[in-house]
Amino acid sequence: MQKLTSLMILTESLSKSEKRYFRLFSNIQTGDKKYVYLFDLIEAKNSVNTVHAQFCEKYNSASFNMAAKHLYNTIMDCLIYLHRKQDIQTKIFALISEADILYERALFDDAMEALKKAKKMAAMYEMDSLILLLRRTELKYLNSTNFKNITERQLISKQMKIVEEMKYLRSANLHSQLYDILKHRLFYKGYARSEKQKDSLNDLILSELNVVANNSYKGFETQKLHLLFQSTYYLDSGNYKMAIRFYQTLIDLFEENKHMILNPPIYYLQAITGILNSLKIASQYKEMPFFINKLKKIEHGDYAVDFILNIRSLIFSYEFTCLFNTGNFTAAANLISKYDESLLKNMPLLRLDTQLDLLINLTILDLALGNIKSARKQMKNIMSSGKLFYALPAYRYARLINLVLQAETENYDFFENEIKSIKRSIRYEKHSYITEKLLFKFIQNHYLLNDRKMREKLHRQLEKEIIKIKQNKYERQILAIFDFISWMQSKLTNRKFDEILAEKN
Repeated sequence: MQKLTSLMILTESLSKSEKRYFRLFSNIQTGDKKYVYLFDLIEAKNSVNTVHAQFCEKYNSASFNMAAKHLYNTIMDCLIYLHRKQDIQTKIFALISEADILYERALFDDAMEALKKAKKMAAMYEMDSLILLLRRTELKYLNSTNFKNITERQLISKQMKIVEEMKYLRSANLHSQLYDILKHRLFYKGYARSEKQKDSLNDLILSELNVVANNSYKGFETQKLHLLFQSTYYLDSGNYKMAIRFYQTLIDLFEENKHMILNPPIYYLQAITGILNSLKIASQYKEMPFFINKLKKIEHGDYAVDFILNIRSLIFSYEFTCLFNTGNFTAAANLISKYDESLLKNMPLLRLDTQLDLLINLTILDLALGNIKSARKQMKNIMSSGKLFYALPAYRYARLINLVLQAETENYDFFENEIKSIKRSIRYEKHSYITEKLLFKFIQNHYLLNDRKMREKLHRQLEKEIIKIKQNKYERQILAIFDFISWMQSKLTNRKFDEILAEKN
């Protein structure tokens, strides 16, 4: 069953063109086509058990493993063939193989011509590790012919180009290392929420500045990695204006070098989502649709199903944020209905962080609309997943939203232990997490809200802290997920939550 699950994931990840090629490929094959029937069962989105049962009902169970193995091998053959046609790196390796074959048959000039074609292609796409391999292969060929028709000066020139290429590769590798570490910290620790946490990034920013200062090579790859690092750093440290500026420069760099956008366009996607995250945290919702449309253009590309699904989830998330954080709850509910079939029913196929993001959005909308029963159901889906989501920064925000949900149902017995648990889990710091501290205080006094005088008194007590949070750039990240401050104000002033959000944003 585990092998069948892997086969189903592989099958469901195929793009439209890949499925079309599989059909064409299988049509020209002779012999038994049991594997095609198995493909049809999987494509119909049946469960693992249903696929197995229906196949065994038509054929015998003994032929199931053989059909599954044959289907897996056939799909991989199709993908490898298509990959060879579409992927630049694969084309270059094919030319290197061609050169080796020609070289082994003493067709030296033809082998060098194949290498020349490969070098031209690798240079165009700045595939520096392959350029290095090609230059070394060229010297190997020349050496075997005792450097026929080449002067000593030309030989030294070729050797020096290898040295230069190695220096450039080292520089690009250092950029890549620093960016990977920064991204890892951001993914697992979340955005900086204080000057202290911002200062913890100093080692990386100083290292990156040192790499830039000592780098005399200004190729596309190093520019891309430098801009990715700087924009991610500024986003993490709360300087959204600079983050947007660097992300925009990165997008411009890609659009000036369209041939460098990969398939799938991973780094280009990071630039677009980076600028959208910056705009979201800075509450610049009117600026977001322009960049959301860039995501929609990527969604219409011919990519694997899981990549398209990820793009669709991003589009939904940013569109939802624009509507919800401006108080347009009805439109947000309509958006969820629109994406129910194409996205929400495929939630198990998404990455864990994306699943958590979607579940949080569903929960806060139900909470805002007063659909408490549905909100509790969504929250149960988050909390019951426990260890799956626990390591993600958004999980602690989900726990805070759960406090709000419990307050709405006046489940006061829940608060004390949960607040203590949250404090332990986030390593509670005296001068950090101001929003959390205020929320804990508010939740513990929630029972006072029914008395007008006590509610007004609590409002006066909390007003200074509310203003303090609004002025703190580090608190914007958590408020972009769910505006706890506006929710508290709605309770303290007896105003509607959506009205406060609309007025604020």
